[in-house]
Amino acid sequence: MIGQRLNAHLPWLLLMILITIQSSLSGFQLPPLGLKIEDKIVHFFIFGVLAWLMIRGFTIESNVWIHQNRFAITLTLAILFAISDEGHQYLVKSRNADWLDLLADAVGIFYFTILFRYKEKKGLLFKKP
Repeated sequence: MIGQRLNAHLPWLLLMILITIQSSLSGFQLPPLGLKIEDKIVHFFIFGVLAWLMIRGFTIESNVWIHQNRFAITLTLAILFAISDEGHQYLVKSRNADWLDLLADAVGIFYFTILFRYKEKKGLLFKKP
């Protein structure tokens, strides 16, 4: 039971911790790729992966209510975490909160959630016994 819960939830919890640590680093900069929106692309993918890991965890969760409401729970938790991450960055010296970063986070969260649901409905994610 504990092993199953760790398998379900540890990946997304660890990613949230890593995002929080990275957001705490004053002066952290991505290497330039020559794009004006490279940080938005990173936000899109990082928060999209977070949403994917959350849904995966809530899908294999043994609690029936959580499993049945996994998409709503994921969207709510991931968006609230994205908002808190931007608020946290506002408090870190040489970092700033950016509503466009939050928008990129939200788009990634919604896109990966829809992608997960699509792949799940097509039977591409989990083998049925």
